[in-house]
Amino acid sequence: MMTQELELFKHVMHDVIPIKKNETVVLKKPEEATPGQQYRHQKAQYSAQEIQGPLSLVLRNTLQADDWISYKRDGIQTGVFKNVRLGHYPHEAVLNLIRKSPKEARDELLQFMNECEECNIRSVLISFGHGRNSGTLLKSYLAQWLPELKQVQACHTAQKQHGGSGAVYVLLRKSEAMRAENRERHAARLGG
Repeated sequence: MMTQELELFKHVMHDVIPIKKNETVVLKKPEEATPGQQYRHQKAQYSAQEIQGPLSLVLRNTLQADDWISYKRDGIQTGVFKNVRLGHYPHEAVLNLIRKSPKEARDELLQFMNECEECNIRSVLISFGHGRNSGTLLKSYLAQWLPELKQVQACHTAQKQHGGSGAVYVLLRKSEAMRAENRERHAARLGG
């Protein structure tokens, strides 16, 4: 039976000609991007920079309303951090971020930190509020952003009289001018 089917197949296919394979590959010239494609490409690059840049607007961890913010950079003495935590350093400046969007808060925080550094301000209070929506959101962003800022030496959720879980104490590093002055003072004390 198999041989009959094979013979039938050969009879039906006797005039079929095999297709020749074409070994040539046709390459098209790359087309130039349209203005719309160029715009979308630039926007995508800007978005990638926004995510990777300083103080990202991509939130990595969400805090609850009663969670604490607490951070201490390596090298900060335990006693200094305790004083920050207890609010013993007088606030030389206050930043109010209540009812700000994350982008507005980020921009104001960066400007505030630069101004504090220029004015040799060391201890600040940042207030963001207790609201379940914006306050908690800004708290989460601040917990993420503050350790990323080179100026920040330590931070901790404020005591109740200074805003409690709706505010944070921040200890800033000394400016370069203040550090140079300290070195001179210590050198004079050791030398004389």
